[in-house]
Amino acid sequence: MSGDDAHDSSAASTARLFRCKVLKPPRWDEGVTPENRVVTHPPIDVVAGVIRRDDGRILITQRLPDDTLGGYWEFPGGKVDPGEELRAALARELREELGLETEIGAEIHRIVHAYPDRDVRLFFYEVRILSGEPQKIEVADLRWVTLNEIGEYQFPEADRPLLEQLRCSGGL
Repeated sequence: MSGDDAHDSSAASTARLFRCKVLKPPRWDEGVTPENRVVTHPPIDVVAGVIRRDDGRILITQRLPDDTLGGYWEFPGGKVDPGEELRAALARELREELGLETEIGAEIHRIVHAYPDRDVRLFFYEVRILSGEPQKIEVADLRWVTLNEIGEYQFPEADRPLLEQLRCSGGL
């Protein structure tokens, strides 16, 4: 992962990334609190894309039933392989999961989400489809939804700050 992918520290970038203050404390399993939390695994880097059509609809995908959080909806993407750059990982994931060739644009949001045993670092990017139509290759389902409709779908806790940012900013 290159330094500019992982840590863009410019003031303009920070202002663009966090327009709305929506960060909330993580939810903990019963009996697990920030004070007694034991992190047993290294953090996982995950990338996801916000893909829009000309009519403003956003692509969301449903996780496969046997995956972690199976059945939940999410912005398409996935885990970053060791040594892989963030944008390259997102392009690879979109090709593997949806059969799309894409152009990865600006980072629009990032968050560290604390689970009881590990942290997940999520990086969200604007994405433009260069070729192909989304296919259900490694996802259970996919939908093009409006910002008004997106709240009807169950998303992982880690995606909620971006959902709130999209809603409060009118889609960024």
